[in-house]
Amino acid sequence: MENENVAWADFWEDDEPEQEEKQPFEVDDDGKAEWCLKKIAEAEAEKARWKEHYAAQLDRVSARLDGSIGYFKAKLFEYFNTVPHKTTKTQESYALPGGKLIMKKQQPKFEKDNDVLVAWLESSGMGDLVKVSKTADWAGLKKGVTVHGENLLTRDGEIVPGVTVIELPDVFEVKAEA
Repeated sequence: MENENVAWADFWEDDEPEQEEKQPFEVDDDGKAEWCLKKIAEAEAEKARWKEHYAAQLDRVSARLDGSIGYFKAKLFEYFNTVPHKTTKTQESYALPGGKLIMKKQQPKFEKDNDVLVAWLESSGMGDLVKVSKTADWAGLKKGVTVHGENLLTRDGEIVPGVTVIELPDVFEVKAEA
């Protein structure tokens, strides 16, 4: 028993041998940079594998739960049709202590061929119902201007009104190939 105490006391003594202080990892040559790229590619592949795994599980669970939700909604719809409910211009509803059953009246959906419709409006004397939209040719404008601080300048040095230049920081990107 006494030997155990001595061994235990030795364990707790502060006479541990001094360990060399570890230097932080540094990338200081192409070999280490390539190693980092390899580690990034491995981590991204692992992340994609897990994402795919959990997406498949989520799809299975969602399908099962969607089936259950659909079943109970169908049962509530059957019940809704058997009880007197409040009717307004846009919906019918039935209130329960835990929620509300609502049948919303839908507006019709219109599929339009804009070119045919515009031609018809103009030929029928309803050209005032045709909207004309003006927008700046941004791509064309950018070819003839330069950025100066927060301003956009023409070749003549005139400030382009209506445009404020917002400088963004550069983005560092790593593209690791698997």
